Amino acid sequence: MGYVAAMHGSPQSPPAAWERYAWAAGIVFVLALLAESVVATGIGLTHQESATAIATGLHAHEQRMIAIACISIVYAVAFVVYLWKLHLLLRGDPALPNDLSVLVLVGGVLFVTLHAVSDIGITGMMGARVASYSAAHDQGLSFSLYYLTYALDSVADVFGSLAFLAAGLSILRAGELSRRPGWVAIATAPFLLLQGFGLGGVIATFGLALDLVGFLLLLVFVVWTSLAGYRLASSR
Repeated sequence: MGYVAAMHGSPQSPPAAWERYAWAAGIVFVLALLAESVVATGIGLTHQESATAIATGLHAHEQRMIAIACISIVYAVAFVVYLWKLHLLLRGDPALPNDLSVLVLVGGVLFVTLHAVSDIGITGMMGARVASYSAAHDQGLSFSLYYLTYALDSVADVFGSLAFLAAGLSILRAGELSRRPGWVAIATAPFLLLQGFGLGGVIATFGLALDLVGFLLLLVFVVWTSLAGYRLASSR
């Protein structure tokens, strides 16, 4: 009888397992993002560096930039999977969907796309070829691309503020999750939005400080909701 029951129950097991694995993508996103940040700090450049210092510094850390691009591929894919599950959870009843969940999806896609262009596309390109060429022939090229990564990241976080505000309001409205991660998401939004006025530190240093606070709150929210979603999927 136990064998027969297991056979009858088996069609339900794979979907439940995959739903749990999908929520685990949020944890993968956070771990990859932290790893990418640790690798990036080793480059050691600041906004006050000259074009010569930036070009030379990037050339000296080409392998590090390639590593950043490779790790960023992991976080980008993981975040899209996490965002899909978060959108479905916050959408609620398909017959009466939560309109705010659309903002979560749109803002989240723009957020991760712009970050990926910066961290995968531009950083990977500099590590592979551009940094060495720029150090030898055109130092202004690395200088411009280096600041472009900050600009793209800043714009990404502006759209991210919309996604996390909508996510927080949706959580408070739906009541399926604890209200506390909803408040964390709402607290994240203004930091991600206001850093844009300093372009993440390029225009003014306050942008970098605000972005750091928003970044930390974002990580807390993603971990919290990933664990909560995993528990919900396990209980069904």
